[in-house]
Parts: sequence; structure tokens; C-alpha cells
Amino acid sequence: MKKTFSISAELKAIIPKFQLLVTMEAPKEHAEALERLESQLKKCPKIGGTDGLNEHPAIFHYFYGGSDFYICEYSPDDDQMFGYSILNGDLPNSEWGYFSAKEFGQSRLINIDYHFQEQSIEAALYKSYPDYFKKPQSLM
Repeated sequence: MKKTFSISAELKAIIPKFQLLVTMEAPKEHAEALERLESQLKKCPKIGGTDGLNEHPAIFHYFYGGSDFYICEYSPDDDQMFGYSILNGDLPNSEWGYFSAKEFGQSRLINIDYHFQEQSIEAALYKSYPDYFKKPQSLM
């Protein structure tokens, strides 16, 4: 008999639905990642919560091909996420902006990174592109 596995509605709302379907097929294999995401979700600042910080917490990382979305704020009531995006590896045009969790959830292409480790967005950017982004204070 298959044991049922449940995750919170709040967490389901940020995981793209096709990725969630695959995850629910083998929940034991994803339990650690889901627990980490649940923990991150609980401490995610609301929209405006990181204003004025020198480094912004990278709470979630979404990706597709050469595109990356680092999320530092989330307000579920407004379906708003805020963070940094790099589309198709285009570093000169990468920027801070707002995203919709619902739109991410509807995408067949975008995934949330189950293995992303907590760090600042600035640290994540520097680690991926050290020749383009300056080294943040947290890595000094």
C-alpha cells in the first residue's frame, strides 16, 4: 500500500506544477529538498522586506536552460516575488524585478532548484559569473 505524502498548500504554490507532479510520484526521494524549501518559505521576507540591504537572501532559485531567477522576497497574498533574473545568459541585461509565482507554476519549462543552498543573491551571482559580478562582502 502506497503511503500518502503531503506538502503544504503554500509550498505547492511555488513549485511548478509539472515538477510537482514528478515529485509526488517519488516523494521519499524529494523529502529532504521539500523540507528545505518549506523551511526557506517560512523565513522568506515579504515584498519590500530586503529594501536597503547590501546583500539579499537567495531564498529560492528557479531555472530553465540559460535563465536563472533568484528570489529574495515573496508575498503569497499578492502572488508577487522579487529577485534577480538572468534571461538566456544575457548578463548585460540581467536585472532586479518582480515575478508571479502563479506564472512560474504554470510553466512547463521552469523548475525550482531542489538543491540550491542558502546564500545571498550577490554571492550566487559572483560564484556563477566571477568575471562579471563583484565579490560580495559575505565572500570576503
